[in-house]
Amino acid sequence: MNDRVAVVTGAGRGLGRGIALALARAGNHVVVNWTSDQASATQTVADIQALGRGATLVQGDVVDPATSQTLAEVAEQLGDLEVWVNNAGVSMLAPVVDTDAADLERMLAVNVMGTFHGMKAAAQSMLAYRRCGRIVNVASEAGVQGFPYLGAYSATKFAVVGLTQAAAIELAPAGITVNAIGPGTAETDMVAAERLAESGFTHRSVDEVRQDYLDAIPAGRFCRPDDAGALVAWLAGPDAAFLTGQTLLVNGGAVLH
Repeated sequence: MNDRVAVVTGAGRGLGRGIALALARAGNHVVVNWTSDQASATQTVADIQALGRGATLVQGDVVDPATSQTLAEVAEQLGDLEVWVNNAGVSMLAPVVDTDAADLERMLAVNVMGTFHGMKAAAQSMLAYRRCGRIVNVASEAGVQGFPYLGAYSATKFAVVGLTQAAAIELAPAGITVNAIGPGTAETDMVAAERLAESGFTHRSVDEVRQDYLDAIPAGRFCRPDDAGALVAWLAGPDAAFLTGQTLLVNGGAVLH
């Protein structure tokens, strides 16, 4: 086997789709993980195939460690698993004092444990086959700086950064890099839900909330899926071989780190 394979969790839409497409453009066969939106995931596969690369759908919730094991097994059947992107994530927006414990537990399960399971499965496969692989975790600018109403979400993304740093040190001798990206505000379904929630408890319109987010970005626009994809593709490529344990923000200057 010599086909280079990348796994992307939560790749059906949003930033995950942008990442999957960028990795396909870089020459990878992509294993597209999805949980609930089959139509979007199928479209991602079609978009990848239109680029002349292979794509395979695998349904599963990253909260279940069996999902990551299945993703690794499918990838190894297709070629050489060299890239793994832990992108799947959820958010619930609320003031800390009003945050439901169940919401925080759900975010911990998906954002932290899901990333942990993915990192573990990827590293075990790469170590077993002695590959100098690339693991990229999707954190957030909220993973290096706290924001109002995002305290619980931010805590989970800070945890992702910590996992990234520890794994990078441990896996560096094997030639495996582990990095994180921190996207800024994007026009995704998840962010749209956040704006609606913020509108509800601040009594401002969704448009006003959106404008506040936009005004906080010096570059004057929101993060796009292609922005995240380009950064991940670079981290997964040969030019980033000596970069590990870092969290790179792609946010138009909204947070400097």
